[in-house]
Amino acid sequence: MSGSSSRAATSAASDGNYKLKIEEYGGGKGPVRWTFKEDSCIARVDIPGCKVYPPDSTYEYTQTHFGFSIPEEAMDQNDHSGRKYFGFVKFDPEIYDVVNAKIKFRNGVLWVTAPKYHQG
Repeated sequence: MSGSSSRAATSAASDGNYKLKIEEYGGGKGPVRWTFKEDSCIARVDIPGCKVYPPDSTYEYTQTHFGFSIPEEAMDQNDHSGRKYFGFVKFDPEIYDVVNAKIKFRNGVLWVTAPKYHQG
């Protein structure tokens, strides 16, 4: 009897300001988009397949980076083929207060808003 075998594909993307590594069966990439405002910087990270915030997600705040690990929702309790998204977005620590960044997760998009330090 012969069977097919699948190997996990890993893909990564980075431009120095972010690193996104996706482990999944089949490969793929998720883009990061930046919005710069007068009082903050917003990073939007696409996490396809995750419409709601999974309870076993983890986040880490450092002086320069916001790190995350987000598993895709399983279709049922026996489904272990979901993707795992993990990586970080990097902010300039002289301009942005990453430790006090706010996050929200909506419709497969992770929003990370890092406020600017107040001048004065």
